[in-house]
Amino acid sequence: MADETARGRPIDVDTGRTLVPMDGIASYEGRSRFLHWWPTFLLLASLYVLWVAFPAAIQWATFLAGAAWLQAHLVPWRFSVFDEGLVLVFPFGRRVFLPKAATTVRLESVGAVAKVDGRRRMGYLLHDGILYAPGQRRSLVLALRAYDYRVV
Repeated sequence: MADETARGRPIDVDTGRTLVPMDGIASYEGRSRFLHWWPTFLLLASLYVLWVAFPAAIQWATFLAGAAWLQAHLVPWRFSVFDEGLVLVFPFGRRVFLPKAATTVRLESVGAVAKVDGRRRMGYLLHDGILYAPGQRRSLVLALRAYDYRVV
């Protein structure tokens, strides 16, 4: 049985312990292993191209390294839906928190796009794997609606 404390945190009446650890559980987590390892593969391919044909392949190595950098900074490999907002994790360790009050989520046929109001023209792509899996879109929509996100 749970009761509310003065701070609004639920406590268990029988044990007197707060139920705060329950607040940190994501209602939905999307991830793509391909998006996690793809920038590393592009960087390794860039180094291989330089190693095989150094003077003539500088433009290709630069292109591959640039593509790895763009993908690693614009496309998260994992995202979590929390009551306070979305947490995005990018391939090289970058983490971004998008507060719920300033975030609009646009659902696409595969995945979604999270856009911060007024800050960016483009949003962050929220992919849950590169292949279609039945039921993932419905689970994402249920999690977003349960926390009252703006969904369009």
